[in-house]
Amino acid sequence: MKMVKKFSSIHEVRSSIDKLDLKIMELISQRKQLVEHAVKHKSKEQIVDQERIDDMLHNLSIMAEKKCLPKSMVIDIWRSMIRGFINYEKENFDKIKKD
Repeated sequence: MKMVKKFSSIHEVRSSIDKLDLKIMELISQRKQLVEHAVKHKSKEQIVDQERIDDMLHNLSIMAEKKCLPKSMVIDIWRSMIRGFINYEKENFDKIKKD
């Protein structure tokens, strides 16, 4: 994805970043819904699937390289998100299973 627009001020850049952040938030919300569906097919022991996590991080590392993104940054972001969703699953497991 190439930036087409030329910005004339930091305000314009930040406004574009804010709009992008809203899109990212919507994607995280969609991911949460998918995580909740996954919980319905898991036992508590399956919340942390290290093999799946390792595969994801490996694939993300490859994608980051293809997109000319710093791999360590991408991996750090995803590790944080994965950790957050694991904590969410642990804290809400019983409630999600009931629904």
